[in-house]
Amino acid sequence: MELYNTSERCLIAAYIRNAAPDYSVYLAESVHFAVSSDNAKNFKPLFMGYGMLFPKCHFNENNGIVSAGVTDLRICRSGSEYSIIGRELIRNNKKDGIWAVGCETLYTGKFIKWTTSDFVNFSEPQICDSDKVEAADAEGESCACPQLDIRNGDAVMIEIPKAMADELAVRSNKITFKDVLLPSDICVSDPKELDKISAKVLYSDGSVHIKRIKWDTSGVDFSTPGKYTVSGKICRRRFPFPIESRPWGDPIITYYNGKYYFIGTDDAEGQKKFEAREADTPETLFSDGVKRSTILSYTEGKWESTFWAPEFHIANGRMCLFCTLGKGGFDPQSHVMMLREGGDIMNPADWSEPHRCVMPDGRYLNNSPLGDGKHGITLDMTYFEVKDRGFVVWSYRTWSGTDSGSMLMIAEADVNQPWKLITFPQLFSRPCYSWENINGTDNNEGPHPIVTEDKVYVAYSGGDAAGDTYVVGAMVADTCAELTDVSVWKKSMVPTLASNFVEGEYGCGHNGFFTDEFGDTYITYHGHKTLGVSDRIDGIRRVHFGCDGMPYLYMSENEDLPADRENVSITLTVK
Repeated sequence: MELYNTSERCLIAAYIRNAAPDYSVYLAESVHFAVSSDNAKNFKPLFMGYGMLFPKCHFNENNGIVSAGVTDLRICRSGSEYSIIGRELIRNNKKDGIWAVGCETLYTGKFIKWTTSDFVNFSEPQICDSDKVEAADAEGESCACPQLDIRNGDAVMIEIPKAMADELAVRSNKITFKDVLLPSDICVSDPKELDKISAKVLYSDGSVHIKRIKWDTSGVDFSTPGKYTVSGKICRRRFPFPIESRPWGDPIITYYNGKYYFIGTDDAEGQKKFEAREADTPETLFSDGVKRSTILSYTEGKWESTFWAPEFHIANGRMCLFCTLGKGGFDPQSHVMMLREGGDIMNPADWSEPHRCVMPDGRYLNNSPLGDGKHGITLDMTYFEVKDRGFVVWSYRTWSGTDSGSMLMIAEADVNQPWKLITFPQLFSRPCYSWENINGTDNNEGPHPIVTEDKVYVAYSGGDAAGDTYVVGAMVADTCAELTDVSVWKKSMVPTLASNFVEGEYGCGHNGFFTDEFGDTYITYHGHKTLGVSDRIDGIRRVHFGCDGMPYLYMSENEDLPADRENVSITLTVK
């Protein structure tokens, strides 16, 4: 069955959405796309109707962020290249660094232009003067698309080849389960040989995931040769959302020495301690009676505030706790604790005192790391190793002259003493897109890595940490690159996880990743179930790696493997 009627024109529409309580004007004033293969009778939104092209912010005289948007779209083509052009606007919602009620929209007199040949990969946004835009050969035509949520009911569209329309329609779908492949005939002489028989699960984008199977061999006599029908159940971990009702922020799970450990920002107890849990499986970390231990707690005159974002990481074989602590008042700063050799994570006495992070010249990390004379707060530090080198990424923010917005920094760290940097910090990312600088919250925070054979993927969060607009973005680089050179990193132009990407989960962010004993990767995160409700609750799900090899963060359990496809059977020949 064909996706569309081949006798009709194929079109792509670009449009600005209406703002709504669950979709801020900061998101709505971006470029959205929808595709049609029946001459504009029906359109299918791309990327779940979320904005796909966002202008970059401006910076004021004090280096503060001024959010930007786009409207009044047009579209044109030159050969095989398409251009999307929109009128630039900025949102004047701050005066002297103070958030003002309301948002005054100002047009800059400039236009923003993106180019693409496939509507999948786009150029960085370019600022254009109005005279150059007016001279462009605008081929797009206006249209009404009543089935789409379009501001003023208008969009601009242009004809595209049918093959492109079909490809975009497929890409706009989420990655979902397609089929299970099993070997039809298996010859064994020992029941342990069945442990090697796995299910190859196929997905809609052509990617695969190998899943273990728990076999029922009760009806098989391995001492008697012959054929048997053996049933089994495909193994997969299931986690409800939330995994528990007790509020935690910034949840982290790690697998270490055959045990699972959980730690996070303790919202329920007022963020005055670091409490760890230990269990045999990630599921039982959230069971009644799970083993718990307080690693560090409020100590008057020493550790009094902001027990934030603790993360377990292994540095050169040593377990460490990267964390944010304040000695008093509001002054969160990055610290590292180290577990003694052979120590027990759950024994507070086996942990070192927190070491405050310092730069190569011995200055504390918050002391003008960019060489501009500004000082600030440091938080949410994460750690990863590539080719025997250690790297740290953290969030940094100043209020000198104006609020800088939280930004990400990167540096190389001493793998033996990871609180000591061996290169000076480099600016890694600022919240330049309006899904990061949204509703007055200019925010890049909560970085956490996935390292594969050839890629380093650093997820981070943007927007309001307790709100509906909290999202996850990504920075990606090749493992063979010089990772302290920020030019080798590519930043995602859109979120990799946002509200309702998994139905009923809102404001998901400040995530972590862990790998289980079978080699599967999982994401941990906090969010909420009701729009407008800011209580942070936690979720876990498997990270799928798509056909392009990139982590895919919003595959629901049913999209991963429907419950009615878990049970399988094979014909088994006993030799």
